[in-house]
Amino acid sequence: MHRIQNLNRFNVTTLKNLRTNRLLFRDFIVKIINVQINGTRKTIPCTCIKSIILCAVILFYSNGFSQSSHIENNTPKNALALSDNYSKKASWFTNMLQFNTNSSLFYAHKALKVLESGEPLHQSKPYGLQFKKKNIEQNLSSEQVAALSKAYQDKALWFKEMPHFNRDSTVFYFDMAALLLQNSQPLQYDGLAELYRDITDRANRSHNFNIVDSLAPIGWAYYEKIPESKKDKVLGYDLLINWALIKIIRGEPKPGLELFEKALDLLKDDSRPEIQLKIMKDKARFYYQYGLPEEEEIAIQYLKESMIGYQKSDYPEKKESLVMAYKLLTYHFGDSNPDSTDYYMNQFQQLLPQLTNPFHHTWYYYSMGNNLIKRENYEEAKSYLIKTIQLLEEYDLTTIDTYQFAHSRIGDIAKAEGSYGEAIAYYEKAKNSSMAINTKANTAYFIKKLFSIYELKGDYKTALEYHIEWAEANQIIEVERNERSLRESELQVNVLKKDQELAANQQRQIIYIVALVIGALLLALLYRNYRLKQRGNQKLKALNGELADKHVLLDKRNAENELLLKEIHHRVKNNLELVKSLLALQSAQMEDSTTKDAMIASQNRVQSMGIIHQKLYQGENLGSIEMKDYFLNLGEGILDTFDAEDKVKIECAMENLELDVDTAVPIGLIVNELVTNALKYAFPNDGKGNILISLSQSTPETLTLKVADNGVGKVIGLPPKGTGFGTQLIQLLTQQLDGKMLEEHDNGTSVSFQFKTKPAA
Repeated sequence: MHRIQNLNRFNVTTLKNLRTNRLLFRDFIVKIINVQINGTRKTIPCTCIKSIILCAVILFYSNGFSQSSHIENNTPKNALALSDNYSKKASWFTNMLQFNTNSSLFYAHKALKVLESGEPLHQSKPYGLQFKKKNIEQNLSSEQVAALSKAYQDKALWFKEMPHFNRDSTVFYFDMAALLLQNSQPLQYDGLAELYRDITDRANRSHNFNIVDSLAPIGWAYYEKIPESKKDKVLGYDLLINWALIKIIRGEPKPGLELFEKALDLLKDDSRPEIQLKIMKDKARFYYQYGLPEEEEIAIQYLKESMIGYQKSDYPEKKESLVMAYKLLTYHFGDSNPDSTDYYMNQFQQLLPQLTNPFHHTWYYYSMGNNLIKRENYEEAKSYLIKTIQLLEEYDLTTIDTYQFAHSRIGDIAKAEGSYGEAIAYYEKAKNSSMAINTKANTAYFIKKLFSIYELKGDYKTALEYHIEWAEANQIIEVERNERSLRESELQVNVLKKDQELAANQQRQIIYIVALVIGALLLALLYRNYRLKQRGNQKLKALNGELADKHVLLDKRNAENELLLKEIHHRVKNNLELVKSLLALQSAQMEDSTTKDAMIASQNRVQSMGIIHQKLYQGENLGSIEMKDYFLNLGEGILDTFDAEDKVKIECAMENLELDVDTAVPIGLIVNELVTNALKYAFPNDGKGNILISLSQSTPETLTLKVADNGVGKVIGLPPKGTGFGTQLIQLLTQQLDGKMLEEHDNGTSVSFQFKTKPAA
C-alpha cells in the first residue's frame, strides 16, 4: 500500500511535465512495472491502471503537440534537439532485441531532414548522421537502396524551387543519392543513369558548367552499361542532349554537334507524338544556340511549332518547354519586331506565377530592364536590373551569365548618363564574373566594352591594353567559329535534313516495292535477258558511282581550299586593320605635324593593302580583283582620312578590269601615293577640285594607268614638298612592274604609267 501511495504521488508530478519531456513517461512505466515485479502478488489497484491509461493518452497528445510545436517554433536550437532525439531512436532500432533496419533508417533520415544546411549551429551534425546512415545502409537490400536514393533525388529537386531554393542543398542531396548507388552492390546502372540525367539537366541548375561537363560522360557511361534489352532510349537521348547543350554553351561546337547527332540517332525510329514534340523542341534550342544565322531561322520555325504543340498538351515538361520557347523568341525578335517581343514577354509574365525556379524570375527581371534601356527609361530599367542581381545573390547564383549581363547593362546606363567611373566598375564586375566560369565569348564582349569606355574617357593607354586583350580573345573565338563553318556542310547533311530523310525513306520504300513487283514480272517473262541487263547495269552503276564519288570528293576539297583561302585573306585584312588602328592611336598622341603626317600616310598605305585582301575574300574569284570598285573604295578611305569628301571629288573613268594580286597591290600603292599627294598639295587653302583615275588594258600584256588633278600644279624651280619618300616608293613600284612613268603639269598635274604585265587568272 505504501508503494502504491508513492506511485500515485509520482503520477501527479509526472503528468505536469509530460507534455514537455516525453522521456519521463518511459521512466514512469518502468516504475509501474517494477511495482508489479518487486511487490507482492496482489493485483495492482484500479487507480494504477487508470494512471497508466491516462499517461498513454497524454503521451499520444504530447507527441502530436510536440511535433506541431516544432513546426510552429522551429528555431535552430529546437531543430537540433529534435534531430538528436531522432538520432537516438535510429540507434535504438539497431539493438538486437528491437532491430529494424527500415525504422532505423527512417529516423536517421528524419534527423537529417530537420537540419538546415546554412545554419551555423547545425554544421557539425550532418556528417556524423551521414556516417550513421552509411553504416545502416550497408545492410539495405537493392530495393531499399533504390528507394532511399530516389528520396534523396526528390529532395534535391525540391531544393531547386522557390521559396526554399538552395543550390548547395540540391548539390548535397544529388551527391548523397549518387554516393548511395555507387557504393551498393550490384551497381544499379539504370538508377545511376536516371540520377545523372537530373544532375546534368540545366533546368535543375545544380552544379556549375565545368562540373556538369565532367559528370555528363559518367552518366552516359552508366547508361551504356545497361543491358540492351532494358535500355530506355529516351533516357539515353536526354543524357546526350544535356551533354551537347553544355558543350555548346561552353564554346565547344564540334563535340556538341557530334553528341547532338548521336542523340537524334537514338530516337530516329520513335514516332510517338510526345517524342516528336520533344525532338522538335531540342532541335530548336540546339540550332539557335549553335550560332549560325541560317540555323537561327530554322530554330525559330521549330520553336513556334513546338510552342503551339506544348500549349495544347499536358506533358510534364510543358512549363519548362514553353519557358524556353518564350525566351528564345524574345531574343530573336529583339529590336527588329518590338510588338512580337512584347507579346512573348507578356506570355512569359502570365506563366511566371506558376514557375518556382528562380532562374526564370531573374531572366524576366533582366529582360524587362534590357527592354526599358532600349526605350531610354533608365531609372525603371535600373530598378529591374538591381532586382535581378539581388535575387541572384540571395540564392547564391552569381555564376550564371545573367549575373554578368545585369552588371554590364547597369554599366551601359552609367555610360549613357556620363558616369564613366561607375560604368567601368560594373563592366569590370561583369568581366570578372565571366572569367570565373570561363565563358569566352562573354569575356571578350565585356573587354570590348572596357576598351570603348576608356577610349571615350580619353585614357588611350588603358584603352590600347584592353584592345589588345580583346583582339587576342576574339582571335580564339574566330578560330572556333571557323571550325564550326567547316562542319556546316556535314551539319546540313546529318542534322538539318533529318526530316527530309525520313520522308525520303518512306518514298524509297514505295519505290522498292514497285520495283520488286516489276522485277518479278520481268524475271518470269525474260529471265535470261534480265540477268544480262542486270549485270551490265550493275557494272555501269558501279562505274558511275565511283565517278560520282570522285566528283563529290573533288568538289568538297575545292570548297574547303576556297574557304581556307578566304579565311587567310580575311585574317590578313583583320591584321592590317589592327595595324591601322594601332597607327591611328599612336598618331592621335603625337603633336609634331611632320611625324603625324607620316603616320597618316602609313595608315593609308596599310589601308590600300587591306582593301585588296577584303576584295579577295568578298569576291567570287580568289585570284583577281576588280580594280574600278577597288579604286572607288580606296578613294573614299583617303578622302575620309583628310576629311575632304565635300571639297574634292574622285572619279574613275574606266571599264571594269580584273587584275591578279601581284599586280593590284603595287598599282594600289601607287594610286594611294598620288591621290594623297594631290589632296595635300594640289588644292591649297581648302580649295575644291577633281581627281581622275583611269586604268586600261590596250593589250593583254600592257596596262595604262593615269592619275590627274585640276589643282595648282607644280611650279618649276621650287623645291619639292614633303620628305620625298612617296616619290621614291612610286619609282620602286614602277620598276617592280617593269613600267615607265610620265609626269605632266598642264592645268594641274597628270601622271601616266605603262606597265608590262600578265593577264589576270
